[in-house]
Amino acid sequence: MKIGWKVYVLGLAFCTLWSSAFVVGKFAISAAPPLWFLTIRFAIAFLIMWVVLLIMKRGLPDNSKDRWTAIWLGVLNNAAYLGLAFIAFKSVSSSMVALIASLMPLVTAALAWPVLNEPLTPRKVLGLALGAFGAWFILWNRFGGDIQIDDPIGLGVATVGMICLACGTVLYKKRGAHADPLAMNAIQALSASVVLLPAAYLMEDPGKIVFGWTLAWTMAYTAIIMTFGALLLWFALIRAAGAGAASAFHFLSPGIAMLIAWIVLDEHISVTDVGGLLPVAVGIFLVNWPSTKKVIAA
Repeated sequence: MKIGWKVYVLGLAFCTLWSSAFVVGKFAISAAPPLWFLTIRFAIAFLIMWVVLLIMKRGLPDNSKDRWTAIWLGVLNNAAYLGLAFIAFKSVSSSMVALIASLMPLVTAALAWPVLNEPLTPRKVLGLALGAFGAWFILWNRFGGDIQIDDPIGLGVATVGMICLACGTVLYKKRGAHADPLAMNAIQALSASVVLLPAAYLMEDPGKIVFGWTLAWTMAYTAIIMTFGALLLWFALIRAAGAGAASAFHFLSPGIAMLIAWIVLDEHISVTDVGGLLPVAVGIFLVNWPSTKKVIAA
């Protein structure tokens, strides 16, 4: 089936929604300490998904292997990745956190070679090299000048989180792709909330939570719109274009995230940032684009 305009609309909508979460995260940490915010967010998301599962007369995974896979996905994808990303927001611009997160498909491709026996083709190697060069080019220019925009330690924290997300993606491909995605996401949210709670209690002051409009709308956006909106758009995109072609749309995310951060937060974007984005985008595209011309249709 030929990829039509609906696929491009879905892909652009998904990438825009996914990218917007980084800017929302900046607002979120102004209303609550990052780990407390995420603890509450994932607890709310779990309750909502649990209610939806009950209404749809579907349950949580009934075998221990799927349950443990979902638990570990929650630890890696939600608690570690987002926990570290939100901590990085304190000292790093949202556009740079988004850029680092967008490198996840490249790291996933590298990990999938030894773990999943997925071939590391010349096209993927070229994509990895281009992505690494683009990220290095942006960081080198940002740190090479007189004005240091982002904190190197914060960027390191965000990078560790991105690697955790890549590990979670490989785990999902290996052990969780067959399971009910809504049920798996519900357990992920619950496990993330349980893991983050003691960390938040020990590391942050709950008295710094500011109950008000900012907390309300950022919580609603991340717990409801991101949880369900992004998930529904993603699966609609996969049905319309196939998994490989759908993943290739991630190449748009770093540029969209930087544009949103520039418009909403007035974050600095230089010519060198844009120049570095080009090889990153091409690298993500090459790594994710299916090697055959066949597209899976709904």
